[in-house]
Amino acid sequence: MNSIEKVIRTLRNRSETISVAESVTGGELAAALTKLPGSSEVFLGGVVAYSNESKIRDLGVSKRLIKKFGVYSEEVALQMASGVREKFNSDWSIASSGVAGPGSDAQFPAGSIWIAIIGPQGSQNIRLSLQGSREQIRLGAVTSALATLERILDQ
Repeated sequence: MNSIEKVIRTLRNRSETISVAESVTGGELAAALTKLPGSSEVFLGGVVAYSNESKIRDLGVSKRLIKKFGVYSEEVALQMASGVREKFNSDWSIASSGVAGPGSDAQFPAGSIWIAIIGPQGSQNIRLSLQGSREQIRLGAVTSALATLERILDQ
């Protein structure tokens, strides 16, 4: 059984729900979570907030936070997760922010990803430094996010 199956099964058994806020993964987290029959029992929805404007408007991310820490920061990912959790009133939320490449800068090189997960017991943030093509980086972010959530749910 893979991470997606375990996450969906565990959430279903607990009668808990999940929502996603995606930037760097561009909808891939939502796609992964909805691949399985029965996922509609736990997956409430998501927001692909690719632009700063969407992060601010749709998820309530603070302009000041973006300016202070950068759009690809831990703080922004956490605020994205908080915003989508509130928007959908879900028990859990996952947010992804980062740079898939090929473009990058000194502060945020390609493969720099932040994943934020919020649940009933609190939040966990993970920083990923992935290498590979744009698609490999995006897939790695999705795989890492779901594997991390699976581990959290097993605790």
